[in-house]
Amino acid sequence: MNGKKSKAIRKKARQFQVDWINSLLPDGEYVTIEGLAEAMPDQKYYMQQRTLRLSFMSDKWIEKQLKRNNNITLEELMERHGQS
Repeated sequence: MNGKKSKAIRKKARQFQVDWINSLLPDGEYVTIEGLAEAMPDQKYYMQQRTLRLSFMSDKWIEKQLKRNNNITLEELMERHGQS
């Protein structure tokens, strides 16, 4: 993958994270891209049957999903992985 495509995927992943966090917060509160690092959980991995897995909506997890399908929307991503 070339640099332009990976940069676009990282940018889209950050926007997905902001939209996801804002959907969880009450109406009066919101998170911007600049404040995303403080709002995201610190744990990026979890253990499942002695296997280290990527946590839902972590940077690498979203980038991996976007590499598979670059045209996916946040709603489709949430539906596909059972999160509502």
